Amino acid sequence: MTGTVWVATMWPRRTMTIRTIGVRQLKNEATQVVRAVREERVVYVITVNGSPVATLRPYSDRDIAGVDRGEAEAEIAAIERLAAVVGEAWLTMPSLSGPGGER
Repeated sequence: MTGTVWVATMWPRRTMTIRTIGVRQLKNEATQVVRAVREERVVYVITVNGSPVATLRPYSDRDIAGVDRGEAEAEIAAIERLAAVVGEAWLTMPSLSGPGGER
């Protein structure tokens, strides 16, 4: 059904089968592949012309938390960048005006 097969040992004492599959074969065997992912927890590396382009792996509850955390971290980083710009402008504005706020 697939190309290369690796077996990775995950801590604690869990094994994960990793298989490669070409995109054409994936198209023809999609139902069987998804069943293997769901029931056997197999991870597939999808290839195009022999080069890896994507992975198909079992979904877990951690995926939701990871996406939310990643989005939150990106938002926090954007806010921190904006705060730095505002802070810099805030500190330099008085230097633009003369005594009593005149230019």
